[in-house]
Amino acid sequence: MPGVDLNYFIRQANKLTEKIEKRKVELAEETIEKKSANDLVTVTVTCAQEIKGIKIAPAAVDPNDVGLLEDLIISTVNAALADSKARLQQELGKVSGGIKIPGVT
Repeated sequence: MPGVDLNYFIRQANKLTEKIEKRKVELAEETIEKKSANDLVTVTVTCAQEIKGIKIAPAAVDPNDVGLLEDLIISTVNAALADSKARLQQELGKVSGGIKIPGVT
């Protein structure tokens, strides 16, 4: 195609990919804290979807109802991971200008 500088587009795509990768590294250190509805379980995760900590209030530990504690942990971890994924997508969308790049954003 005459007049189209393909190398320019490749350089721009490479710059965008570098910016996105840099932001991913920064976000991997950012943490999100989520509490269960009753504040008995607190989960801290990174935007890289890694669990950094789980805190359980003593009131949540009932030997007669271990299932409730398990459910609280699962639901709070899932909510924290969903929040961290949404934050990651939001931040990468800012860098990419909303452009979806398969395998990158």
